[in-house]
Amino acid sequence: MKSVRTALRVFEEVAARQPVGLSELSRRLDVPKASVQRALTTLADAGWLRHDVSAPGSWVVTARFSVLADASPEVIAARDAARPVLSSLREKLDGSPGFFVLDGDRMVLLAGPEETLLRTLSATQGPLPVHLSAAGRAILARLPDAKVDEVLERSLPHTSDGTGEVLERHVRQSVDDARRDGYSLVRGEYVDALGVVAAAVVDGHGAPVAALAVMVPRDRIDRGEGPELGALLVDAAETVSLAVQAAEGRR
Repeated sequence: MKSVRTALRVFEEVAARQPVGLSELSRRLDVPKASVQRALTTLADAGWLRHDVSAPGSWVVTARFSVLADASPEVIAARDAARPVLSSLREKLDGSPGFFVLDGDRMVLLAGPEETLLRTLSATQGPLPVHLSAAGRAILARLPDAKVDEVLERSLPHTSDGTGEVLERHVRQSVDDARRDGYSLVRGEYVDALGVVAAAVVDGHGAPVAALAVMVPRDRIDRGEGPELGALLVDAAETVSLAVQAAEGRR
């Protein structure tokens, strides 16, 4: 089972950082090179990984993963358009930006130039529930009320002491605020020391495809930087949304 876990970790790291070489994988995963090499060879033999054509010493994910994952064209277009935007946000905001999609009642990170922090938090805190996520609330703000009810029914904890109802009111107010402002702001709910600002990426019908989010020290939000960060996220999300809508027009 240990070898299976190692192979899965190697695959996830290649998917996140491709193209990437053996030495970097070993360093980032803190796994001996021999173990990483065995995992790479196994995954390549199974058709999941291959050497990068332009850099034979590096590894990339094969097309098989994309086919089986069956990501929607809108998500693929949004992710590709988001990569340079995320790099720009990182420089402008001095924070950790990410590209998130909604998967049931949790958020999944698909891209981000500062993925180490985001992936570490996911590994230590567990899957990011949509109701605690600024990206999730930004997406919910673009959905009909009935769909919001459906998602929150799955995501929110059900308690007998009334705390669940208090949390639900807070989340719904946050979603309403995101509808008004165009961005969502969360402070200290997933991790106490962090603030997160997010804005939704939408298709040509205004339906949410994904969300861009940036994580910053919470005290930046407490000092009143939220609106400024929100405006930058809205502009960035609009740039990606236009790319998604252009891709729709070409299909």
